[in-house]
Amino acid sequence: MNALCNGKPMQKVAALMMGLAVFSVLVAAQDHVLSIDDEPHYSRLFSNEYCRAYMVSLGRLEETKPVVHEHDWVRVTLGGTVEQAWGGTVFGSAPYEDPEGYYVSFLFPVARVALRNPRSETYRALIVEILQSDDSRNRWRDPSLDPFAQKLGPGVDSHASYVTTLTKTSVEIMNTQLLGGDARDLQRSAQGALLVATTELNLRLTQKDTGSTDLQLSKGEVQWLSGGVRRFANLGQQPARFVLLDMK
Repeated sequence: MNALCNGKPMQKVAALMMGLAVFSVLVAAQDHVLSIDDEPHYSRLFSNEYCRAYMVSLGRLEETKPVVHEHDWVRVTLGGTVEQAWGGTVFGSAPYEDPEGYYVSFLFPVARVALRNPRSETYRALIVEILQSDDSRNRWRDPSLDPFAQKLGPGVDSHASYVTTLTKTSVEIMNTQLLGGDARDLQRSAQGALLVATTELNLRLTQKDTGSTDLQLSKGEVQWLSGGVRRFANLGQQPARFVLLDMK
């Protein structure tokens, strides 16, 4: 009888110690959140006072450590699909698949997000952190802004040239496709813009102050452009797709 009575307090102590151990592991896991620059699957491609651009690449069944996004950020998929774990939750599939990068996502700051590639095809995406905070949601009556929109798709006809836009107080995002031989004027702010190539690009860029320059970029490469009037002409035969992030 004494042995049984003595065993109950010991069981309670053991259960309490196990609970504390599990709690400690969970707390440690929650605290182990990295900056993007410290996560090995991310590599920085470009940075200035307006933005920072990163490439994230995951092979089959690879996953990132949880990272923090302290700023608004833009994501463009360059290939493959990914599962996501937001705020310490379990991994879940994205609501849609877009391996060719026809859609651009505008995302708000998040304290913790991890990515995992469930498939054999390599997942690649371009992440751009916008360093100026967006104030669109506080100006929701302004008709020139898209305060609550977080996704920018292609044009109605994906076989035609198009420019679709999503406008925030900090950045204007232009999702662009030019058919072979076609050209478009994109005149925006004076601060400058980051061009993200979502296909192979062979463009001629004409600007008022700098004249004409030929741009040959591989898929996933980025190029910073000065502000002012910009005319893009597709010198290739295949459609050229790119995203222009015009800083404000």
